[in-house]
Amino acid sequence: MLAGCTIAAAPDKPQAVSVPAPGTVAYVCDAGRALSVTYGQENGEDAIFFDPDGTGQVLLLRDPSAAGLRYAWPSDGSYHVWELAGGVGTLSYRDGEKGTTEVQARNCSPA
Repeated sequence: MLAGCTIAAAPDKPQAVSVPAPGTVAYVCDAGRALSVTYGQENGEDAIFFDPDGTGQVLLLRDPSAAGLRYAWPSDGSYHVWELAGGVGTLSYRDGEKGTTEVQARNCSPA
């Protein structure tokens, strides 16, 4: 055995994550922000519909994720991202022009 070498454990396989049942879930986030997310399908794909800022409904499609669920709009531009892990959600906004992502709501739990 070589001195100073360590054996790393094999990474855990991603756990199967179940998509919430179709329907609307009301979430309460940090700072008392309320967010209503409707889970469903769009053209055979898992999707969500929600109004992130009071200006109208946004459609996001399920995006591959190593852990939890992630919904985003498949675009190189600007878009919202909804991530759900352990039943708790985070809403972010990806600014394609600036190349930055800003969290808009965190610790969103079902009301």
